[in-house]
Amino acid sequence: MAGVPSQRKTSIVVWVLLAIAGIVVLGIAGVAFTAYHFGKNPGVAMAKIITAANPDAEVIGTDSDNQSVRIRDRKTGQEFTLSYDDIKQGRFKIRARGENGEVGEVEIGGGAGKVPSWVPMYPGAKAQANVTARGTDGNGAGEGGVVSMTTSDSPSQVFTFYENQCKDAGMTLNVTQVSDSGGMIVATDDAKERTLHVAIGGGTETSVTLTYGRKR
Repeated sequence: MAGVPSQRKTSIVVWVLLAIAGIVVLGIAGVAFTAYHFGKNPGVAMAKIITAANPDAEVIGTDSDNQSVRIRDRKTGQEFTLSYDDIKQGRFKIRARGENGEVGEVEIGGGAGKVPSWVPMYPGAKAQANVTARGTDGNGAGEGGVVSMTTSDSPSQVFTFYENQCKDAGMTLNVTQVSDSGGMIVATDDAKERTLHVAIGGGTETSVTLTYGRKR
């Protein structure tokens, strides 16, 4: 995940797993919604479509009770579990497990998703989409994600809000840039091992993209 620092408490393997999971789900999520509407058993239909759409994705099992499909990446041998319980609402979840017990999970969906409480959402903004990721191994856990929003407020208003929020949270502002067309803030908190990137774009509406990460 962008914006997640590589520090010693969480193995880089966790984040590699999350990256792989993200690549796999992006390759198959596009067919998932269509598959959901095939017959009474969307898992079977999804399995057929995924296999046809992505030659590197091998479906090794479906579970109607848990509303999920197990997938193997032929190139790496890595196994993933894709949940299709929420596919009709446009939400996707995929899990991966490493050889040494590392566990990673990625969720993709509309709206704000599960943004941690320490990540400030812009007041009144409309959340458009989100990607969230979590991982654990024997040394600790980490989380990261991206959420995009739009607001009718100006880029300078959004910039000022996040600048103040980061300062109030005790974060260090490493990069701050602002103009009439947008801005950027990169803030870190070494004590709590977290980062927040804020990208602001101008236009008919102001776009806000938050990229966050934390290890513990």
